[in-house]
Amino acid sequence: MSIRHFVKTFAACGAATLCGVAFTLAVGAGPAGASLVSGDGYTTLNTVGTVTAGTPYSSGQSINVVTVANSTLNNAALVTAKVPGQTTGNATGNFYLEECTDPGGTTANLPTAPSNCEAATKDVSQSISLDGSLNDPDFTAYALPDPITLGSATMTGTCGEAPNYCVVGIFSVLPQSGGFSYPKLFSAPFQITKGDGLDLGDSPGDGTPEVPLAIGLPLAGLAVLGGGLAIRHRRRRQQQAA
Repeated sequence: MSIRHFVKTFAACGAATLCGVAFTLAVGAGPAGASLVSGDGYTTLNTVGTVTAGTPYSSGQSINVVTVANSTLNNAALVTAKVPGQTTGNATGNFYLEECTDPGGTTANLPTAPSNCEAATKDVSQSISLDGSLNDPDFTAYALPDPITLGSATMTGTCGEAPNYCVVGIFSVLPQSGGFSYPKLFSAPFQITKGDGLDLGDSPGDGTPEVPLAIGLPLAGLAVLGGGLAIRHRRRRQQQAA
């Protein structure tokens, strides 16, 4: 690779890195709303009010859980699955939401048993809808286990920062009453911190990992260096041409 090619490549990479770092630092520092969408596109976790983007949720923080019309929890699917008491006619009852573990934040590690979900986080969201949609405006997310607010844990595992991701499970039957045998959905994985330990959600984030400033600053420095090399090279060419 020629010196000229190297400088151009490094400068381009440096400029892109600088833009990326600037974007990351700006987003992480400023107030904003954010959404996390599940892989199947059905469920969205929305922040409520002003949050700091690029940071985990704060224990006790309220989030808005929205599920669009879908073929997993709609009436036809529930009747076909023969959910208890719903074998004929329209499905009745409620949707149940619980916070569950998802180690590593992967699809392969989504919860498969009641012991993967914390019963104390149960939110009886709303009556089952014909199209499977729901809107829970104030689901409370906790860093788990949480003996202070929720008492003894029913869940095995931890909800916190990487690799201890969690998800919100949406069930047609209460998980602790056989819900894993019937239609269910899971949100995108999120991270959450204990904060001051009071479960007040007073440092609300958007549920994403925090980008350490220690990583961003060296990258920004490399970007500046690359840009400086490019400027020097251009000036030298201009002088030679003159």
